[in-house]
Amino acid sequence: MDEDVLLHSSDIELNGEVFQIKVFSKSPSRFYATTCLGNDDFIITDGPTVPDALKKHEELLPLAVGTREITQSYMGFTRRSKARRT
Repeated sequence: MDEDVLLHSSDIELNGEVFQIKVFSKSPSRFYATTCLGNDDFIITDGPTVPDALKKHEELLPLAVGTREITQSYMGFTRRSKARRT
């Protein structure tokens, strides 16, 4: 069975919060990026190369964060603390 190998890690700041992006290889031709947005809440994107997976993730992450903030506001949940998300 293939093991996931961490190939890249970087941080991105969105709305005053810092999120960590990790890019993994599942096999020589399968790459995916992941970011933890909260307890048991992850966004995962894939791509044919490390740069493609990272670019797609960096483009979609602001949408995912914004959508969760709108949903939390609508549902009356308190906003997450502005701590670093790893």
